[in-house]
Amino acid sequence: MSIAIMSQLFKAHLGSTNRKMLAVRLADFADDDGKGIWPTVGRLARETELSERTVQRILSEFVDEGLLIVRRKGGWKPGEGTRYDFNMSALVRLQAAKVATEGCHSDTRDTVTPMTAETGTGDTDDAEGCHGDTQTVIEPPIQPSDLREGAREAEGQESQIETEQSIEKGFWALVKDWPGFAGMPKEPAKRAWFALSADERRDAAERFPRWLQLLKAQKKSHTPAPSTYFGEKLWMDVPAQDEVAKPVNAMAAPFGKLWSAARISELLMAPTGIIAPPTQFQLSLIRQGKTTLDEVRAEQRMRCGWPSVNTMHERARERQGWLCPLALEEVAQGFQQVHRDGEQLVAWRREHQRRGWPFPEGKLPDWSYFPPIEGDGDLDLLVAEAVERFRDQISDYLANRSKGDDHAA
Repeated sequence: MSIAIMSQLFKAHLGSTNRKMLAVRLADFADDDGKGIWPTVGRLARETELSERTVQRILSEFVDEGLLIVRRKGGWKPGEGTRYDFNMSALVRLQAAKVATEGCHSDTRDTVTPMTAETGTGDTDDAEGCHGDTQTVIEPPIQPSDLREGAREAEGQESQIETEQSIEKGFWALVKDWPGFAGMPKEPAKRAWFALSADERRDAAERFPRWLQLLKAQKKSHTPAPSTYFGEKLWMDVPAQDEVAKPVNAMAAPFGKLWSAARISELLMAPTGIIAPPTQFQLSLIRQGKTTLDEVRAEQRMRCGWPSVNTMHERARERQGWLCPLALEEVAQGFQQVHRDGEQLVAWRREHQRRGWPFPEGKLPDWSYFPPIEGDGDLDLLVAEAVERFRDQISDYLANRSKGDDHAA
């Protein structure tokens, strides 16, 4: 449990009580550095009394907003949760944003405490202190948890309280142009709509146009009825708008962090290039004992096995960048500078030779980037360990690539 992170979260603007409650519960799993969070969605839903859909949505929002960093996706084994870390710099920005917009006192926007009998004892248990050397002990609420939860849910709706009339109005606004709905029974669809939560109704309406586009792209001849769409929550098959708009690739300069991460990630994949059989000249050298068949094949594999990497190298010689996946951007930030005349670069060249990987030819820039080595000792061993750590860090990305997902989203 990280008390310091909880304190920061309590002081931060998170947009709703549900978001703050989930963030504080996540902090209960984190260490003092904000790391090591891996409860399942089901457990978070049970312990916060939110729906699993709401928990999933808020977690996704926290990741998109940069508050959480995904370290390893769950689901590979039954009951395995996704591992998150808090982005500590994002926490600091949230707290700073609250102070900048509210001052110490959200009601008055006043950064100076009016000293009265009620305020003389201070505000918080904050180490920095809103008022320096004073504190107030805030007793825990005495209401039953179900009443507190009801209050939190109401506050989380942020003045968007639904009424029966507004829910029905939303229903008719959504189904009025539904293909074929004029000849369908209306009550089953309306009951299914009312059975949804407010968050689910919002998502169902927001994703409906893209759901129709998805059906059209899949050349479906039949549009499911609204009762089916609502009852089976078919909109969940459609990515959220911010996920659709999010770029997946970016042009990266040669030998920079993202470029280097993309290059080594390609080398960690199985070779896809065509390996030609030995030429007559090579067969002649083999017969003369000047080389071996394994050496010839290894040379061909290095030159032809990873065509995209070879193209990256060719473009780099012309100082041209490469379109690299942004999924690698975070791990690439940890890459280490290596000087072209240093021992580390020589060790990295040997590691490429050992693995049969192509290495950039020609004169390299003064500095290029590679996965960071850790510790002291045999440099070749440290470099090999750095490669395997990088492989572990991008295991989800590599798994998605192996399944044919070019963006490894």
